[in-house]
Amino acid sequence: MKKAKALLQVIFEQAVFTLSFFATQALLARYLSVEAFASFSAIYSAVILLNIVHGCTVMEPLLVFAKSNYSIGRKLLLQLHLPVALLSLLVVAYLVLRIPDTPPYFLYALILALAGFVAYWTVRSVAILDNKSLKSVIPALAQLAGVFAAIAMIPKDSPYQLSELLAAIGLPLLLASGLVAIGSKKKDAHPNPVPGEKISWLSFGLNNSLSQVMVWAMTHGLVIYYMSRQQADLAANFRVVMTLVLPAQYLNIAISNFGLPRLARLADEKSSRFAAMARMLIAATLASSLVYSLVLWLSGQLLVGLLFGAKYSGLDMRDYFLLPMILAAIQGTRTVLKALKLTHHASWAVAGGFLCFVLVFVTRPATSVSTVFVPTVFGLGLAAFIMFYQIRKSLKVVAI
Repeated sequence: MKKAKALLQVIFEQAVFTLSFFATQALLARYLSVEAFASFSAIYSAVILLNIVHGCTVMEPLLVFAKSNYSIGRKLLLQLHLPVALLSLLVVAYLVLRIPDTPPYFLYALILALAGFVAYWTVRSVAILDNKSLKSVIPALAQLAGVFAAIAMIPKDSPYQLSELLAAIGLPLLLASGLVAIGSKKKDAHPNPVPGEKISWLSFGLNNSLSQVMVWAMTHGLVIYYMSRQQADLAANFRVVMTLVLPAQYLNIAISNFGLPRLARLADEKSSRFAAMARMLIAATLASSLVYSLVLWLSGQLLVGLLFGAKYSGLDMRDYFLLPMILAAIQGTRTVLKALKLTHHASWAVAGGFLCFVLVFVTRPATSVSTVFVPTVFGLGLAAFIMFYQIRKSLKVVAI
């Protein structure tokens, strides 16, 4: 019962996060023009990249090592967040300043939004460390409330529209995350890690980041690419499709985050139960995505117009129904490799998939929305296949 309650809490928190992300995208797609939504989508894709780096270098090492007696405590965790946050702000400020005729108020709004996101990820990581993940639903809901308020108050012809939206997202995130952090009780510090352990989880985090950044380049990164090519319609439609594809993936992330600490502990103990749990986790991620893929196949076209507006009603989600399954295969296999502390295997697998993606992308450039995802499907599909092969042939601990 205790484990079931913990799983339900993790799934509920992830569901609130997913709802906030999904509703934000849907509301803004309906509210903004295609060009303005494409601009927002490019910014959001950069935010997702920073989230990936944050999660791979801080949150996931925390789940694998801190709960396996590797002594990553709250103080060290917060120390790690500081350089990530500062570097993120500097990178974004530099990129914005490189854009010609960028008004100062846009830069300030973007930094405020990014500070809000980084604060939220920090609060979320600490909540996971303290086994109180439900606390992090407050900033997520605050973000959604800010979007509702912005849509209700900002005139559609406002010249500051995008900057005001970013401020309406960032300020509630920042304030709510601060309130949660202030209200959190400090726990006793953990002992310092012994020499060698720090290096192992740093290497884990770097390899973890490398594989996920390449996955980002094959998905969210394309939004920025199409915006740089002044193809706002492709960028906006790509974001709509990704928003509809990702809910199943977020559920799989919740399942993985819940199972990863136990899976890592079983791997450390070389337990015979590891193989069974690994099979169960991969089966659970694939099953949830199969159900979701069937939903997209049966009613995806209707959902696009209903949720995102008539501007996007021409999208046929049946062209992309394989994506949830492919992303689930990557999520499940990467989780097993992370539990075994073999993230370099995942890096090599995704690197192979990325090369395939580049080759297909160069030889078959996208001419319409229906062909945009062809390189992504080939690249991610190959990466998933390689990771399955690695688990089956190279890792004797698990037999799938």
